[in-house]
Amino acid sequence: MANIFNQILLYEKPLFSWYKVSTPLENEINLPAESCFAYILEGDSQDLTKSGFLATKGTVILSLCGKTVGRSFSVIKTGNLSAIVVHFNREALQKLFDGEKPKFWKELDHPLKKDTYQEDATALVEACFLSIAKFFDHKNALNEEILAVKLKEIILLLLQSGESSNLNLIIRRLFSDKTFSFKEVIDSNLYEPLDLQRLAAMTNNSMASFKRKFNKLYDSTPAKYITQKKLEKARSILSFSQNSIKEVCYDCGFTNPSSFSRMFKDQHGCSPREFRKNLSE
Repeated sequence: MANIFNQILLYEKPLFSWYKVSTPLENEINLPAESCFAYILEGDSQDLTKSGFLATKGTVILSLCGKTVGRSFSVIKTGNLSAIVVHFNREALQKLFDGEKPKFWKELDHPLKKDTYQEDATALVEACFLSIAKFFDHKNALNEEILAVKLKEIILLLLQSGESSNLNLIIRRLFSDKTFSFKEVIDSNLYEPLDLQRLAAMTNNSMASFKRKFNKLYDSTPAKYITQKKLEKARSILSFSQNSIKEVCYDCGFTNPSSFSRMFKDQHGCSPREFRKNLSE
């Protein structure tokens, strides 16, 4: 597949992008930093991120950070990928809704626990993206009014998803004026499989500022403190449940059972399996 990139603008900002690429790429896909919504038209189930997102046809990925998705599309293994991306630029959204909150929107009660989420596309979402695909064949007939209506349709469609769904929560965050403290964000995400770069972005800090604030607040480095808290939770689950070692691993925010077992042994002097066995003796 030849690498093809096409884009449609609204208010002089990227609105829709269509990527048809063969992976891996020599250079990272440079998506705008704003939030984005991607629909996988074609994919060979390549692992998009270390968190287990796959390039699976018919799935959607919603992220608070376009750079996360762009970086993911760029490092995956050999295969083909075709994806349509909707960009959510805050300035464009403010203009679209005249500075008001959209219908069905509700303020968040707590910080997000996921900044990126993937699920199967519903029939309505699939139909929406297939209609966007047709826009690329008729770009000369498009105008701001048509594009604004389509963007508003996507926003309202996501806001009508289940109130507690991750898609709903992420799209609500785009319109939120509520500011959560640094500690609230960290404490809400201690057991999520987030790398430090994504966690720093969720606190609106550069990596350097994030590490300084973290050290000042927790008197520890982010990696050391978060790993310790995850291992403490793992110890507790192993002590009071019969969940498999793999389930405990993922429940505590680790992404690799082998790495989890090794870190647990370094911390407690025995593997998770040995720890549980010792308790029963």
